[in-house]
Amino acid sequence: MASHRKTIALVVLTFGTAVALLGSAVAAVAQPKIGVLMPLSGKGASYGAHQQVAIRMFQDKGEALKLVIYDTRGENTDAINLTRKLIGSDQVLAIVGPLFSGESEVTFPVAVQGKTPIITPTSAKPGIAAANRPWAFRNALTSDKLDGALIDRWLAANPGVKKVVILLDTKDAVSKSDGSVVLPAALKSRGITVLDSISFQTGDIDYSAQVTKAKSLNPDGVVVAALYNEGANVVREVRKQGMTQPIVAGLGVMDPRFIELAGPAAEGVMTVNDFWTDNPDPAVARWVADYKKRSPTPPSNAAALMYDTLDIVRSCAEKSGLSGKPDDLEKDRERMRDCLARVKDYKAPVTGATTFDEHGDAVRQPVVLVVRQGRFESVR
Repeated sequence: MASHRKTIALVVLTFGTAVALLGSAVAAVAQPKIGVLMPLSGKGASYGAHQQVAIRMFQDKGEALKLVIYDTRGENTDAINLTRKLIGSDQVLAIVGPLFSGESEVTFPVAVQGKTPIITPTSAKPGIAAANRPWAFRNALTSDKLDGALIDRWLAANPGVKKVVILLDTKDAVSKSDGSVVLPAALKSRGITVLDSISFQTGDIDYSAQVTKAKSLNPDGVVVAALYNEGANVVREVRKQGMTQPIVAGLGVMDPRFIELAGPAAEGVMTVNDFWTDNPDPAVARWVADYKKRSPTPPSNAAALMYDTLDIVRSCAEKSGLSGKPDDLEKDRERMRDCLARVKDYKAPVTGATTFDEHGDAVRQPVVLVVRQGRFESVR
């Protein structure tokens, strides 16, 4: 493994005595070993930092899982190699992660080949889990389940929008899918004309040429498909060039860093997800309050989904009748796979009732959000 990669030490949750007294099924199999893939550095470091906090919160509950955590840096090659390591050398029962759709596209087939259940908390590009059944799952709504509701609310708030330009990141998998397939379909089905789709790539610094072109087309609205860093740079350039049109953005911007980087330009930007910090649900409010005690920034959906994904995996580890014996690892992995496939109306602590459909994708109620006074608020 490359020296620059952070390898987090095994996180062994030792509360055996108390759990044994309670007769926990998980304790009976001596702490199932679960692999975790996340970006602790690189393009998605903010997502990973939020997920780290969520993992510590999960650990502090005393949950009986042994986590083997690796940093993918958001790089596909790293994600592939680490998935192989988790399956082969580390002999994990299941894998939570990776975060990005591009990573999931290349690691899911590895997990299928290794007959190991894998569940990404966050990947949203449609079709990835479906192509890797029966071992692949995702605890995230695919963007095609999100973007229709988003566009409906955006058009309702901006009835003058009849023609738009799309600015999209063609290097990031879900942004490319959103900007070239999902969002155009949602817009066109609602009678909105897409004047042009203008591309950039993850890591670009100067977006002036793309925005100048968009401005020249005189659209009624601007559609952005990007992750938080690039999305922030784009909307800042849009406002810098004097464009005042309403902006709607795919789920990739749903991170506090988007607001921090975009500053005032983020105001009014509409997006969608299934978690937001100010959700008045008491259980969510308690979780958010606990999170804020541990972090200077509010939680992102990446944190919420990591926490809930670990909770689902814990639940299945408890229910599946695992042997825990090394010789039974193959059968135990099958038991975990079958349990995940049966998840229905599971009461996830943060994001609520969760079901995995026949494609292995989560089904939940999406929430449309808008940035107001530096915060994501739900659009009622």
